[in-house]
Amino acid sequence: MGKHSGFFYGKKIAVFCLAVCLCLGILMESTVLTAEAEEAKPAYLIMVNRAANCVTVYEKDANGEVGVPVKAFVCSCGREGHETPLGIFKTSDYYTWRRMVDGSYGQYAVRFNRGIMFHSVPYYTKNAGNMEWEQYNLLGEAASLGCVRLTCADAKWIYDNCAAGTEVIVYDDAGNPGPLGKPVEVKLAAENPMRQWDPTDMNGMNPWNELRPTLYLTGSVETNEVLMLPVGASWHDIYNAIGLMDATGNICGLGEYIIDISGKYDLNRQGIYNISVRGVSGLGVRTEKNMTLFVI
Repeated sequence: MGKHSGFFYGKKIAVFCLAVCLCLGILMESTVLTAEAEEAKPAYLIMVNRAANCVTVYEKDANGEVGVPVKAFVCSCGREGHETPLGIFKTSDYYTWRRMVDGSYGQYAVRFNRGIMFHSVPYYTKNAGNMEWEQYNLLGEAASLGCVRLTCADAKWIYDNCAAGTEVIVYDDAGNPGPLGKPVEVKLAAENPMRQWDPTDMNGMNPWNELRPTLYLTGSVETNEVLMLPVGASWHDIYNAIGLMDATGNICGLGEYIIDISGKYDLNRQGIYNISVRGVSGLGVRTEKNMTLFVI
């Protein structure tokens, strides 16, 4: 994995031409891979670290064996007296909105153990602008009645990408949240007029969109969807290649933002990989973009 911004600055056109030539040999393969990806989505394993309130998603290989970790989510598992059950389960029912036992509502609910589900932070009503914002601030702590609460965007990722029958393992390891670490989210202040909206929700009516940053590639010849890096690239190279622009169009300086890449990829091996890039601004507001990574 890596993190930088400006890797392609000052590169001569000859370097780009060489990169294009190297890429041409695998462009046709890229088309085939894309078609195959459309036909068969990856299978995943969802690991819920109850003690650390962190979820890690692993991609399985063609043989069903657990492979590399591809996503990490901060969560809220069950509080004392309502602990999320330990064990091995499978996802079953999926709901865009689901009424909870306490009368609240959750977005993108995915059942995995009878009444226990993955879902967003609760809402007072079935309205994306009526979130229980104090509960959002508890992400990372045990707070639910047994379900696994996530940000809206993270709950939607499981809803969209993890098919029914996806294996879920709930375990305890307070000392190690997981191989990708435990993400953090912005805290909502009582005086914030947007506090009843989940900052990660991509709903077009979300006022947080006015503060949402934009990811961009720093090279002048690359598209916004294709990232090219050399074999052996470091996080420094990635930060030099991917930049973040705030909502007013100002370019964020190094150290003023965070870049995370998730997906199954290997910077030490030539190939084409489908990745998800997440940028977090200094305000703590995040944005995500799916990209194709060429390691050449």
